[in-house]
Amino acid sequence: MKQIGNSLIRQVTNSPKTLLALIILLVSFPRIYATFRRVPNLTPDSFSYLNLARILRGEQVPHLDMDQNAWAPRDDQGFRTPVYPLFLNTIFFFSPKKGTEETILQRIQKHKGFKIDAWHLKFLREKENLKSVQIVQHGLGLLSTAFLFRLLLSLTGNLLVAFAGALLLIGWNPTWFWGYELSVWTETLTVTLLLILLRELYKLEQSQKIRLRSLWWVSLLGGLLALTRPQFILAAILPFTWWVYKVIRKTIVFSWHNVVALLLPPLILIGGWIIRNGIRYGFWGISTVTGFNLCMHFTAMNKFDVFKDITLQQSLNKHLSKCPSCINSRFIIIHAAPDLITEWELPFPVVSKRLEWEAFKAIIHYPDIFMKSIVKAIITFFKPLPFPTGFAPFFTIWFSFGLLLKIGGLALVLFMPKKFSPFMQTLTAFSVATILLTVIVAGGAEPDRYSFSMEPLLALLTFVTIYSLCVNLWIVKKNK
Repeated sequence: MKQIGNSLIRQVTNSPKTLLALIILLVSFPRIYATFRRVPNLTPDSFSYLNLARILRGEQVPHLDMDQNAWAPRDDQGFRTPVYPLFLNTIFFFSPKKGTEETILQRIQKHKGFKIDAWHLKFLREKENLKSVQIVQHGLGLLSTAFLFRLLLSLTGNLLVAFAGALLLIGWNPTWFWGYELSVWTETLTVTLLLILLRELYKLEQSQKIRLRSLWWVSLLGGLLALTRPQFILAAILPFTWWVYKVIRKTIVFSWHNVVALLLPPLILIGGWIIRNGIRYGFWGISTVTGFNLCMHFTAMNKFDVFKDITLQQSLNKHLSKCPSCINSRFIIIHAAPDLITEWELPFPVVSKRLEWEAFKAIIHYPDIFMKSIVKAIITFFKPLPFPTGFAPFFTIWFSFGLLLKIGGLALVLFMPKKFSPFMQTLTAFSVATILLTVIVAGGAEPDRYSFSMEPLLALLTFVTIYSLCVNLWIVKKNK
């Protein structure tokens, strides 16, 4: 009997497919439990995604400068990007039950301590099943775990490393199944798309012959990722950058067909969205949130006087006392938007552009405050995300390990680039550039939340680099 048990263990641990099936089984349990015990999580961001979803499916959405549930214009005004709202609409379309149960809506409001207004409730009751969104996002958690397992296995060749890494980082991580997977946010879909993109890129890296259709596919993924979460705008050119690096190293031959395949899909996707915003709102950009995010570098520290515009200063001070829900006053700038629209006599998208200009002037005149905000954002970005309520005792154990996972791989590749493969160098360069872009543009907003989507990539770098160094040390020691 013992021999049979040992044989089964060896069979499982030596078979990638069997081990992957075991992982899926193990990580399903907490998600099944969360499905029955938890309700979807709604925040102002959630309502702004729902508003755009309604617009994209042709609902009549009236103009309102500030939707109190969304902290953004009700008719979007270019505030959000389209992929996640389209994802929501797909779920709503295929959901067996078209609306959200009243008991779930009541629990959401009680848990979050706010009231959903009648306009939103009408859609949620009749057409938008939030429970279906939660279930599908739990499914994305399973899918992300599987893709991370395959990536770790491909990059290390070690089943144990792949198994442990996938379980710890996503599968059994409460920040996922008890946190972000419940939230009507872009993060879960973003990570899934990112891991699929990395997996497809690595398959191309290992291919003897690169097919043109594969290049179209990875560039399409990069464009979709950028329009899911603009934090990953550089993902649109990641496949092209990877290809150029291979051309420079002369491992593949230059071809204009490849250039078109790598640049045209993201150009059509992102360019098309910019043109749509320009024609519809007079805003030629991806998102009108940028101006507000830039100003948060200063509002987060109550530095209202850095803005030269008196109207802006007065609006911020006026709303400070009326904003108990603002975290360190950073979101004051959002609540002041209706006043700015009235006082400046400008539509919301133009207000956003003007705020960009006000923020740039403040950065030029007060670089010390801006740099202080950047440093704080970087520190917050690299701190491990706290576990949800109920899992807090485990966070003490996780903190040091989580910190290592976030910074270890980056540090090793940056300080010893030649010890690692060109593919790892490319991923590191992409990570550094994305982090810098994130903290510069949105570091005053929520750098901790922005770090969530980067965690699997940063942890992947750490697992692969440390494993690679350990293997090399073992080989050197063996040869001695």
